[in-house]
Amino acid sequence: MKGQAEHELQRSSWRLALQTGALLVLLLVAIAGSVLLIVSTSQATAAQRLLATATEHVDSIVDAPAGTWLAISNQGLLTASPGMPSGLPDLKAIEAVAASGVAAQKDVSIGGRSYTVRTADSGGRVVQAVFDRHENLEELNRLGLALLLTCGGAVVLTSLLAVWLARRTMRPMAEALDRQRRFVADASHELRTPLTLLSMRAQMLRRRLATSSPQESPAKIEADVDAMIEDSRSLTRLLEDLLVSADSRRVEHMDVDVVRLADDVVESFSASAARRSVVVERSGMADPMVITGVPTALRRLFVALLDNAVRFARTQVDVGVSIASRTLVITVCDDGPGFADNVKPRAFERFATAPPSDAAPEDGAAPRHYGLGLALVAEVAAQHRGRVEIGTQPSGAVIVVHLPIRRNPGNTPATGSWVRTVVSRLRRMF
Repeated sequence: MKGQAEHELQRSSWRLALQTGALLVLLLVAIAGSVLLIVSTSQATAAQRLLATATEHVDSIVDAPAGTWLAISNQGLLTASPGMPSGLPDLKAIEAVAASGVAAQKDVSIGGRSYTVRTADSGGRVVQAVFDRHENLEELNRLGLALLLTCGGAVVLTSLLAVWLARRTMRPMAEALDRQRRFVADASHELRTPLTLLSMRAQMLRRRLATSSPQESPAKIEADVDAMIEDSRSLTRLLEDLLVSADSRRVEHMDVDVVRLADDVVESFSASAARRSVVVERSGMADPMVITGVPTALRRLFVALLDNAVRFARTQVDVGVSIASRTLVITVCDDGPGFADNVKPRAFERFATAPPSDAAPEDGAAPRHYGLGLALVAEVAAQHRGRVEIGTQPSGAVIVVHLPIRRNPGNTPATGSWVRTVVSRLRRMF
């Protein structure tokens, strides 16, 4: 797939990846926020429980829970835990609670560290507990960083995966769109010339019929009619090629006798080739050779190869079928001008054109049009996991198609297929 369809596929894939990444970012932000909120709430609840225990159930400053400091005011005597942060205890809070009896709690920041201070009346004493929130905040920061790295990595990996999945999912649609566009372009490009020629011949025939005398020989009129019939046949073949190239349906593979198929196509071309003084012969295998493939596609492959060979051959075309290393080899040779060196790399492209290989540059020979035929051969070969190439010979042209000999996994087991092949061969022999 090339050109605009490939560009649209890439653009759509990245757009889908960005949308997926944006949705994933929102989802992960919501999840990360929920996790941080839950952890922060859990820390606050644990700290509150620790402060309540310290202010209500601890009798001495030496019994202060880990991470806390205590200050106890009893009948005007104030004692405080060693290491109490500078600026604490909060004497104003102790006096206020001693006067009102109502517990008070607040957050303070001293020297860049955060503390929670709770002051409460406990049995005639005022107890103030100081909790260091630094470890909790550090834990939240570490958790936030871990979530950021994890979520960022997940967003990147998911976006790349979305690109891959989008390309994999959208490629059939892009290929179908590209096939449709190519079909329209091919049809408009190729149908213009034969339709114009056919219309021109019809107008000339009508003019001749209108101006001819009754005594005029009908030979010229018959020649014009024959030319129109030949033009209509060419147009029909072109339409068939266009429809085959545009057909994207998945067809079922089945057993195909390639030797018999080759014989049928050669026989069907013999009459039309004879009118061009060209002899079409078969060589190679004569016994049946069954492979798994699409019968209609393989027939189009033989038809396209023979049509190209007969069109350019001078006197002879040879169609060979053989086997080499578990590979079916189809060879079509003709004694025509062959392929020019500059056209060999693109001979199987759609509508490839090139001057004849035997024409000098100064001759001004009309370029040779290869149309859709050889492009169809390449597509059918690829559909059957094979390949096509231009062979070498002293003169003329040779096209070689390699098709793997394999069985369809969806068919019956190999033993049954082998038995059916043997029975089929015995029937042909007797």
